[in-house]
Amino acid sequence: MQDINKQVARSVRFDIAKDRNEEFHKLFKTEVLPVLKKQDGFKDELLLVHDQHVLAISVWNNADAARKYETATYPQVDKTLRPVMNGKATIETFDYASLSTIA
Repeated sequence: MQDINKQVARSVRFDIAKDRNEEFHKLFKTEVLPVLKKQDGFKDELLLVHDQHVLAISVWNNADAARKYETATYPQVDKTLRPVMNGKATIETFDYASLSTIA
């Protein structure tokens, strides 16, 4: 059982549709990040891209904040990115171990 006061990380994996990389990056920067930054409990976002593969990791203050985003806001984010995605995103939530060396 997850401690609701413990930080969590949420991963979203998907592939960018063919020839849509530039559009994806623009949408992420102008549409997705501003929405994330407004969410209660949002701490950080790490976007990793290799060719067409995307791994987006968001860090949240607690499981409750991540869950609220998942149910209330993420459906709209998914709708925004749907035109540049190939297939459906895979989403997982992890306990955040806070072992990063990034300052």
